[in-house]
Amino acid sequence: MSGGVSAAARMTVPGLAPHHQPCPGAATGFVFICPGRFEAQRGYPCAAGTGANLARVLVELHRRDPRRFASPHRADYVVTNAWARVEYPALTGRSVPTVEEVLAPDNLARLAAELAGLRWVVACGAQAHAAVRALRAAGRLAAAIACERHLSQRSINGIRTGADTTGRLARWCEGVLQQLDAADAKSAENVA
Repeated sequence: MSGGVSAAARMTVPGLAPHHQPCPGAATGFVFICPGRFEAQRGYPCAAGTGANLARVLVELHRRDPRRFASPHRADYVVTNAWARVEYPALTGRSVPTVEEVLAPDNLARLAAELAGLRWVVACGAQAHAAVRALRAAGRLAAAIACERHLSQRSINGIRTGADTTGRLARWCEGVLQQLDAADAKSAENVA
């Protein structure tokens, strides 16, 4: 774990790209949809508002489940995207890739390599859900998975429970933990 290293310093990790933040030895990772304008500008995944919400949920997830979420710091997790290419309307005319693009064999091979060795994966957004489920079905991802909505503010505002962002993010965390508990229980049954 990175301990007292500042967030800015952690974002200068060698090999960091707008779509992928590696973390050798991590047990848990997050898959988002694709990098956008802010990720391209800043050079790392999950920047701006989505990154702020990721930081907030990591504190809560770590507090509630330190076994799976061993740190409140994003640098201590793999953070990647279902699609490596930067997408935003002024650049590509769209905000996200199609599910068909995400499920292309070469793209899934890249994602499988980036998620290799993880025990738990949280997929955020429909394209991320499709990608991790495809990897899991093909036997290319052994991790337990949780599929939740994207952490963009627009998506979080769509959570009906919770009076404010803090409440909605707490509900998001609850959903992630319930899914991982269920996945781990099913995995234990299959071993027994």
